[in-house]
Amino acid sequence: MTCSFAMSTEHIVAIIQARMASTRLPGKTLAPFGDSTVLNHILERLQSVKRLPELVVATTEDPEDDVIVNACKEAGIEAYRGHATDVLGRFVACIKELPSQPDLILRICADRPFLCPVLVDELLRGYDEHGHPDYLSNSLQPSYPRGLDLEIVRTDCLMDSHCESQDPYEREHVTPFVYRRLERYKVVGLICPYGNYSYADLAIETPADYKRLTALHGQLPADYDYRDLLNALELAG
Repeated sequence: MTCSFAMSTEHIVAIIQARMASTRLPGKTLAPFGDSTVLNHILERLQSVKRLPELVVATTEDPEDDVIVNACKEAGIEAYRGHATDVLGRFVACIKELPSQPDLILRICADRPFLCPVLVDELLRGYDEHGHPDYLSNSLQPSYPRGLDLEIVRTDCLMDSHCESQDPYEREHVTPFVYRRLERYKVVGLICPYGNYSYADLAIETPADYKRLTALHGQLPADYDYRDLLNALELAG
């Protein structure tokens, strides 16, 4: 007997949070990466997702982020602007400006250039297989490298968070209000099927990270997915 599950037909929007300000590496969002920039590389990768969600970029109202808005226009991607540090508020403001409110939000950070479309599809399949939870992530129980972390959250839950939370951590990191309240929400964590790679860091935060990860990117095939990254990490020891 084979197991079956209902594939969600819910409206999904991928929101990429991006800004130019950074304490340790200002401007990293539009730094060169391969033949593109970090942000454009992420957008291009997302467009390879089989169950392609709608893509939008949520940046800030700071003048220095005008360049992000311009980059999005050139790429044909909508950009919305909101609060610089209240990222939860920025997400909700972005959602409210969309033509129609989505059911689900796929949250992505613009300092994760190795975002993998295969992994996004696996996350969406996990959402279906686990009965359409309120929140699903592959980082609740760390097993994937940092930088391959993804999360899906129901829009209604983000609205709850925005209305109820005054916790600075919850407002900066968008989703903790939901995954901290297991008595209220259905929360599911996915584990890497190939082993524990939580020791590895594939996010760009410092100049050293940028140098290391651009070099790693140059060693990968053009159509790489996250399994190629895991193999490269094993070879590197």
